[in-house]
Amino acid sequence: MQNIYRKALQFLMVSAVCTIPLQAALAQSPSAASAGFSVTSPRHSEGAFLDKRFAGPTDERAACWGENVSLPLQWTNAPANTMSVAIILYDIEGGGNGPVVHWIGYGIAPDATGFAEGEGTTLSSRFVGGTNNRGLPTYVGPCAPAADTPHHYIYTVYALNVPKEELPAGLTRDQFLDKVKGRILVASSLVSVYKRPK
Repeated sequence: MQNIYRKALQFLMVSAVCTIPLQAALAQSPSAASAGFSVTSPRHSEGAFLDKRFAGPTDERAACWGENVSLPLQWTNAPANTMSVAIILYDIEGGGNGPVVHWIGYGIAPDATGFAEGEGTTLSSRFVGGTNNRGLPTYVGPCAPAADTPHHYIYTVYALNVPKEELPAGLTRDQFLDKVKGRILVASSLVSVYKRPK
C-alpha cells in the first residue's frame, strides 16, 4: 500500500501544488492521519475491492458493470480555519496519458463532515462540479480495463482556506490545484481497488 501513496505523491508533486508541505501534498491514509484530519467510508474499507455499485456505468464508452453511485464519504477533524472542502477521485494507474480523474467537486461548506451515498452522482447545491476526464461535472465510477491488473482509485478530501464561492465551476484537476496552490490546509485519502469483470 505504501507504493500507492508514493505514486500519489509523485502525481501531486508534478502538479501545480508541488510547493505545499508534504503532509498537505500527500493525502494520508486513515491510519496515518488518525490523530488529525481523516477520511473514511461506511461502505468501504481502506485498500479493499470496490463494490460494483460504486463502479462506472455500462454505456457507449465502456461496459463497466457498475451502477455509478458515488461512494459515501465521511471526514473528521478539519482545521478550525477551513473555509471550504474539495474532493477529487482519480485512478493513479490511469490510461495511456497518465492518471484519470473520475470526479472533482469543490466549494463544499467548511462545516460539512461527509457526503451521502450517491450524492456526487448528480449536481446539487452542496458542491461545485469541476471537469473530469469525461468532461462531466459529476462522479463517474471506476472502470479499469479487465485485461489490466486492478487499478487503485484514490478519494482525496482537501480542507482549504479558499472561500467556497471563490472557485468557478468546470475546473479540471490541474486548474483546481493551480488555484489552490499554497492554500491547502490538510488532505487525507481513502484508497479503493477495481477493474471491470471479464
